[in-house]
Amino acid sequence: MKKVIFGFLCLMLLSLTWSLSGCGHAVTKNFDREIVLAASRDLIPGPEDAFFASSIVKVWEPLVAVTNDGKAAPSLAESWESDESKKIWTFHLKKGVTFQDGTPFNAAAVYLNFERYRHMGVKPSSFYTFSLERFYPGLIGIDIIDDSTVRLRFRNPFPMLIYRMAGWGSAMFSPSCFDANTGEFTGTAIGTGPFRIVERVPDSYAVIERFDGYHGEPAKASRIRILTIPSVDTRYSAMRAGEIQGVLDLGGLTPRMASELEKTGDFRINAAHSTISHYLSVNGGRFPFQDERMRKAINMAIDRNKIAKFYFCGFATPTRSFLNSTNPFGRVVSPVYDSKEARRLVGEVLGNQRVEVKFLLPQDTSSRYPYKEIAEFIQAELKDVGIDMRIVMADYLTSRKMMKAGDYDLSIGIRGIANLDPTLLLSDFFRTGGATNKASHFMYSNPKVDADFEALETTWSMDDRKKYYDDIINELLDHPAIVPLVEDENIAVCSKKLAGYDAAVYGITLDKVHWAGEEEK
Repeated sequence: MKKVIFGFLCLMLLSLTWSLSGCGHAVTKNFDREIVLAASRDLIPGPEDAFFASSIVKVWEPLVAVTNDGKAAPSLAESWESDESKKIWTFHLKKGVTFQDGTPFNAAAVYLNFERYRHMGVKPSSFYTFSLERFYPGLIGIDIIDDSTVRLRFRNPFPMLIYRMAGWGSAMFSPSCFDANTGEFTGTAIGTGPFRIVERVPDSYAVIERFDGYHGEPAKASRIRILTIPSVDTRYSAMRAGEIQGVLDLGGLTPRMASELEKTGDFRINAAHSTISHYLSVNGGRFPFQDERMRKAINMAIDRNKIAKFYFCGFATPTRSFLNSTNPFGRVVSPVYDSKEARRLVGEVLGNQRVEVKFLLPQDTSSRYPYKEIAEFIQAELKDVGIDMRIVMADYLTSRKMMKAGDYDLSIGIRGIANLDPTLLLSDFFRTGGATNKASHFMYSNPKVDADFEALETTWSMDDRKKYYDDIINELLDHPAIVPLVEDENIAVCSKKLAGYDAAVYGITLDKVHWAGEEEK
């Protein structure tokens, strides 16, 4: 931390020098001064990661982007179309784009990126693990039609391709920085984004600089240093001390910390709906929650509005729907809080008896979110309806082992989605035998939900697919497997010395961030 403080003092002295020498032109000069931000994890973890860097830092771009409000949009691919079978998709690439090493972005580069996808197998990531079969199931081949046109061919119809490849699924890198035959990075990741990586020390810091050859609107800041600070308390202290000007990534500061910083008058905050949903896992494989009435009871016994208001400081949306509303097929469903009905249902199952349940609280997420306080609130809510809840805290590995063994009754967790296709997420959680359904011991089996998933396999129309997704959501409302709580908001917190620092669905508008002029403060 001393190094950080020293660096900050140096920056202040440099700023003063510019201000004195500029004679009224300090605002322009400020744009060239290094901005120091922080994240809870290494946002540029390097070659062992499938993506080398998070999309937050805007080093690479995808073929199909996810907009700041969560929609699919053209990026490096300007447009696309499919044949009637939905097996052949043609992409028309943006012209005049170069990678940060001067290599042209063209059909040949796209082909080699897909060769990389094909050879790297299942590649872990601290963001979203990459698997060709998960993002591009049944991909037969890719054809170069001309310099700016490529064609993807699939074994089976793939109506959800665009939703599946949006964002992480179609990241493009310069062929010079990876081995297409192994899928491994051979050097620093080189993309087409407005920033390029110039320095990194794993788990410590990274430096990005503006890419002056960017094909779009150039980044405002010339240089940004991103510190990795795992402790939320340390990030908060660094903000208050002026050692950093902003905090990146989801859960960078707790909602309460963000609100406290705003009250000082030195910081501004804004928020955007994020892809993150918070929910309670329910062990449906053992007493008492194998009985649907008990799962209905806890869905009614918890006042989600209070959780959003008091524990997320208003930076959350209460909902009974598991599928986040940022997804094109998701929606917010207003909570139903009815402790009287919950008590009646518990009584039907338990009679005059009470029951003790084990609430598993993972410590890793408790540092990013107010989960301990929320668990204690839920404990009080359930006690009122006849359920005594015992909170058991455990580290990440222990909590995963306990959940895998079914050694819990309730647990709290978060879930995002790597792309805009909800099929895999919903299937994993709620289809009979789904991976998460089994691993988390939901033991959920609903013939109507299974039938909807079956129908989705042969449904090409987006309107018809939406009907099936809606039906799945409705079935889960009537016959719950878990307890959705709230949809998260991504809180952007920064010093008032910065401008352009706005929250997005994922990350912030980093390319717009710059030192503010006096008129912008």
